[in-house]
Amino acid sequence: MKLSLAILLLFFSSHTYAMFCPNNFNQINIGDTIESVKQQCGKPNTEKKSTEEDDSGPQEWNYYVTPSTPGYTQPITGGQSATVKMAIALNNNKIVNITVNGMSLASSGMCGGNVDAVYNGKIISVGDSAKELKAACGEPVFINKSSQTNQKPPTIEVITFTYSSTPPVTLIFKNGKLTEKQ
Repeated sequence: MKLSLAILLLFFSSHTYAMFCPNNFNQINIGDTIESVKQQCGKPNTEKKSTEEDDSGPQEWNYYVTPSTPGYTQPITGGQSATVKMAIALNNNKIVNITVNGMSLASSGMCGGNVDAVYNGKIISVGDSAKELKAACGEPVFINKSSQTNQKPPTIEVITFTYSSTPPVTLIFKNGKLTEKQ
């Protein structure tokens, strides 16, 4: 029992999510600081600083999607096909509710076939990120945002390191922490 637990923990260690530097074999992790990455990977070829708004407050993203159920048939007249409204509530950039035609769901595959996305046909679920939602369903038709505050949302400092390796690699830092490798 203890041996199997040790083996299981070995597979879920922090090194599971480690990645190599673009120009050497040193390891870096999501969440590492800028200084730590520079120390491990060296100076990047280009460094770009920008800011973006942290728009993680309550929002509702609305989509109008064509049903793809087995019993549904397209109209013969050549007119527009029927659509259903899919409303997705987000808070802190996470899906908290999915509603299709007034029915609350825990997950939905309604976006499949509507957009040419990398994750085309992916099922979206409560708890998925806004980024995953956008990859599966594309841009929403419109977004409803909370109007309780008259203040601008806080800004996030975004620093992008580009290394001219083969292939070129971009490391993205938000508020001083590594968040993404492209």
